[in-house]
Amino acid sequence: MSDSDLIAPPPPPEVVADPPSQAAIAAEKPKESGFGHWVWEIVQTLVLAGLLIVFFRSFIFQNYIVEGESMVPTLLSEERLIVSRLAYVLGEPQRGDIIVFQYPYDPQRDFVKRIIGLPGETVAINNGIVYIDGKPLPDESAYLDHMSMETKPPVTLGEDEYFVMGDNRPGSSDSRSWGPLAGHNIIGKAWLIYFPLENAGLIPHYDLEPLE
Repeated sequence: MSDSDLIAPPPPPEVVADPPSQAAIAAEKPKESGFGHWVWEIVQTLVLAGLLIVFFRSFIFQNYIVEGESMVPTLLSEERLIVSRLAYVLGEPQRGDIIVFQYPYDPQRDFVKRIIGLPGETVAINNGIVYIDGKPLPDESAYLDHMSMETKPPVTLGEDEYFVMGDNRPGSSDSRSWGPLAGHNIIGKAWLIYFPLENAGLIPHYDLEPLE
């Protein structure tokens, strides 16, 4: 036989492994502990709840306790309030709104008062009657606990200043004594009384537009 008759043996066939079955994959995957998985779900839920609480308290609502008698009879001492921080993101403060704000001379203290004068207006008080740009406000006895008979010289508010007063006029420290409130000190609008339950409800808004 000549060398030309010799042929090389064919290469061995390639061995292709069958793909692993789903059962085999499942068998190889380590089993999660039922208790550990449950604990992890609880942790995730608590973290999410905490983040939502922080978000709502920082940007939406905040609760406060009224201290003192400056807003009697509208707000009583020890009542619990919900204050909307979002109210003045979506709109501007209005006359008659009850607001919570940082006291200008001590930002660590928060006050609650009613807005009487708006930016650019001139506020004056004569024998207890409040005048806005020379026009008197309507009868305030509907929401005032005690009227005062004081007279104060006119104050013209700046572009971002508000004149605030307590509903218990003789018992309130407000813009009459320490001047206008800068808008950046406003925290939010007092929206709801939630405790005690017998006083619970939305805080009423009074029409305080000056008379013609």
